Amino acid sequence: MTEPVKESPRAPGGPAPRDASATGAGAQRHIHLVGLLTFASGSVDVISLLALGGTFTSVVTGNLIFVGRAIGSNAGSAAFHAGLAVVGYILGVGVGSRLARTTDRTLPRPPWPVRATVVLAIEWALLAAINIVWITYDGKLSSGPATVLLLGASVSLGMQSAVARAIDGTPSTTYMTGALTNLIEAIATGRARQADPTALIGLVTLVAGAACSAVLFEHARALALLPCLLAVGAVAIVKLRHHARERRQPALGARR
Repeated sequence: MTEPVKESPRAPGGPAPRDASATGAGAQRHIHLVGLLTFASGSVDVISLLALGGTFTSVVTGNLIFVGRAIGSNAGSAAFHAGLAVVGYILGVGVGSRLARTTDRTLPRPPWPVRATVVLAIEWALLAAINIVWITYDGKLSSGPATVLLLGASVSLGMQSAVARAIDGTPSTTYMTGALTNLIEAIATGRARQADPTALIGLVTLVAGAACSAVLFEHARALALLPCLLAVGAVAIVKLRHHARERRQPALGARR
């Protein structure tokens, strides 16, 4: 008689294990959604560079370099905006991680937790508020409103990064250096088939999002931040529908 296989114990407060049967399928199903989130990141970052202090909202490495350059050249305004963006990003990651923390006790842990979608919905609401202010000023903001929008945009993308950390595969939707490194490493070592497809899609959609908002900034400035709002909203709606179906399936099984 064979001894039954025992489940490995989970450390108190540690993350619940993934559903092994759903992990691969879930990751593939989420590729296009991750692409939309990366598209939104490119959209927000290009507007931040063009009109909200000349700094990034999610690329912390670049912002820290901006801070160092500003300190070295006595450019207090540039240091302030770059530092503010870093602070906003930290706040966004902290709040988003708290809301979508991976220590969910649901067993097995789903590839995309409901809490991650809740954080996305909050991010969408923040982006909607940013869009209202942006449209009200027709995209031509003075220093005060621009600083407020920079902080809000940084918080929103920090929250988006926290969402990515909570879903299966922890894909990056805001910083792509690691994704590019992993992709090139896989190709250079003859493991191109094992490369993460979300990396390639993310790199393409990041550029697409930046290009889309840059074109709107030049020709229809008031609409320049709408692409990120629509992209995040689309992901939130799709996932809310997925979660609704997931809740109905156990109920249908119980009736049978």
